[in-house]
Amino acid sequence: MATPTTSLLDALARNVGERGAHPFILHAGRQVSYADFDRQTNRAAHALIGLGVEKGDRVTLALGNSVEYLIAAFGVLKAGGVVHPVNPALGTTELTYVLGHAEPRVAVTIDAKLPAPPSCRLAGFGPTPAGADLDALMRQSPDTRPSLRLGPDDPSSLLYTSGTTGNPKGVVFTHGSSGIGGRHFIDALGLTRDDVILAVTPLFHGNAWGAVQTALHAGGSVAFPTAFHASEFWPLVHESGATVLYTLGTILAMLLSRPPSGEERSSRLRVILGLGSAPVRDRVIARFGVQHIAECFGSTDAGVVTITPLGEAWRPGSCGPPVPGVSLRIIDDDGNALPPHQTGEITVKSPARMTAYFRDPEETARALRDGWFLTGDLGYVDEDGWLYFVDRKRDVIRRGGENVSSVLIEKTLREHPNVLEVAVVGVPDSVLGQEIKAFIVPRGEVSADELRAFASERLARFQVPRLYEFRASLPKTATQRVEKYKLRGESRGKGPLLA
Repeated sequence: MATPTTSLLDALARNVGERGAHPFILHAGRQVSYADFDRQTNRAAHALIGLGVEKGDRVTLALGNSVEYLIAAFGVLKAGGVVHPVNPALGTTELTYVLGHAEPRVAVTIDAKLPAPPSCRLAGFGPTPAGADLDALMRQSPDTRPSLRLGPDDPSSLLYTSGTTGNPKGVVFTHGSSGIGGRHFIDALGLTRDDVILAVTPLFHGNAWGAVQTALHAGGSVAFPTAFHASEFWPLVHESGATVLYTLGTILAMLLSRPPSGEERSSRLRVILGLGSAPVRDRVIARFGVQHIAECFGSTDAGVVTITPLGEAWRPGSCGPPVPGVSLRIIDDDGNALPPHQTGEITVKSPARMTAYFRDPEETARALRDGWFLTGDLGYVDEDGWLYFVDRKRDVIRRGGENVSSVLIEKTLREHPNVLEVAVVGVPDSVLGQEIKAFIVPRGEVSADELRAFASERLARFQVPRLYEFRASLPKTATQRVEKYKLRGESRGKGPLLA
């Protein structure tokens, strides 16, 4: 296992000293060594400082997958800034809220119409219609690291949740907590510095960012495409020499749905970290010939909590035991610890968890109690401490690896003049895990196609409901709260479920 470090920047410095010429990034035919990446991120840091970035300032990254994305991210860290990644495909309403709440000093983007606050400067790699040219600024900047003192308690990143109970929450991590992320995978997956980790999700997604962190701590390489295409996956595996894959169960299901090819069993790929992969695990191992598929449990706020370790027998339904340094406890509604096999809320004590919710001390106090983070998820443990996830306490829909807020969708659909009431739930889907279904009580004539078009103008593509059902009324409690568990149960064809 790699020597422990206190931050991602320490890990980078160590690798530059020990194996500077070794490839760190493999992308779109490019290879960037540790030494070259270090120099370019130093230049990016100076360029950002020249744009006014000071210690603690947020810098938004609204970019697609590219080498420049990682150069900007590590440049922000070296400048003392706080990396704030966003999905550039989010709807205008959500982007406006997140950027307004984060108040970045600079936004690195290719979109001149990004709804950033007036105080935020736009910048891009190359000429940008409404911002600074980072390429030009970097060419004029020194390739030595800025002389800035950063400690483990200084903020390093600001990640926003998917807003499952209203507006998204900003999750703050420090250089100390961010530096821990990724290390636990080295032993759990049997990684070495000769491994190439392939990530096929967007870099703003925690799965892909985790691959970058893991490769950095292991001293190996990370590879990623500009965008995932199932038809191009196996050629990419061979071209990159990938030995480890970070992905989602939905992507593995897509690969299984394609006709077999000779490339599937002739690659170097041996281990897969597949979030939500349990339903297809055995089929993937049998067809693709990999040695191990790991499942894990975690969240934006809690970090990685558990992982199914290499060489251990598979326990159906389990997310594995806690990773080293992490403690797990199941509690009832009164905060009492529950014994094995009793379902309650999953709570976590971890050095890699969030530090606070940005500008929200009340929510921070609710989530953190005596050093324990309350996840809002339900589960139980067995006698050996292996975790079994049961359900989410809140109405989050996990569609294709994305956590989708039912509240946001409901708020959006209610804006349609012919919608009186709406309730949105997740229903089972064989490929995506869950599909989004909207139950509509209309106040006038409205069709499913009309609502899809309405939602598509205001939401990200993955947030737009595909399924609609029109009703005269919705099931409600005596206090007029919609009984979503009944809608979920009816959609599964099993009657009401107590979820």
